[in-house]
Amino acid sequence: MLRDWRTVVLLGFVAALTGCAAMIKGVSNTNLYAELPRTGTFAVRLVNGNLVVGNKIERMLRYKLEKLGYRFTEASPDFLVSFTYDTVPAGSVSSAYTIINRAPQTAYVWGNTVSFSPSYSTATTVAGSTRLYTKTIAVRISRATTGEKLWDGVVSETGWCNQLFVTAPQILSLIFDGFPREQTNVQRMVTDADGGAKDMRTVFPPDTDWGCQRT
Repeated sequence: MLRDWRTVVLLGFVAALTGCAAMIKGVSNTNLYAELPRTGTFAVRLVNGNLVVGNKIERMLRYKLEKLGYRFTEASPDFLVSFTYDTVPAGSVSSAYTIINRAPQTAYVWGNTVSFSPSYSTATTVAGSTRLYTKTIAVRISRATTGEKLWDGVVSETGWCNQLFVTAPQILSLIFDGFPREQTNVQRMVTDADGGAKDMRTVFPPDTDWGCQRT
C-alpha cells in the first residue's frame, strides 16, 4: 500500500495579534471630571486627522451620543464633543512554521506487526514577519460656553490592520462602555459581534466593506 503523508506542524504563528476586522484587543482609559448631564445638545469637532475618515468617525459619534439621549445641533450647543485619531507603525512580529514532508511509504504486515518503508522525512521551516500598527481614538466632552472639561476617553489597539475606519466601531464601543463612568487601563476583546460595534456599523450602507487587506 502506498501513502503520501504530509503533516504541517505549527511552531509559532502570530500574524495578527489584534486589530483585524473581526476583533480588537483594546486598552481603554476614561476620566469623569465633573457631573455630566444626561441630556442636552452637542456639536462635534475633529481636532486632528484626515477629514474623510474623520467625517465617518463623526457619524458614528453622533449616532452613539444621540442613542445616549443627547441631541445634535450646530447652533449654540450645550456641549462640544472634540475628537482625534491616529495610526502609527508599531514594529513587527515574527512568525514561523514547519512543513514535514514524508516520502511515500509501503506498509508491510507480519502477523500483528505493521512496518513502513522508507521511514525518513524532510522538514522545511518558513519564517516571516508581520508589520503592526497602533490605532487610537480620543474623545473629549466639554461645555461649549466655558470650555470646562467634563469627560474624556481614549482607546488604543495594536494589530496588523492599518485602516482605522475598519475597527473604529469596536474602538468607539469600548470607549463608551459604561459611559460616563471612569475606566483605568481596562483591556477587553471586542469582536464585530459586539452590540455597540454592530449598532454603529448600521449608519453606513449595507455594502460597506469592513474587511482589511494586509499591507
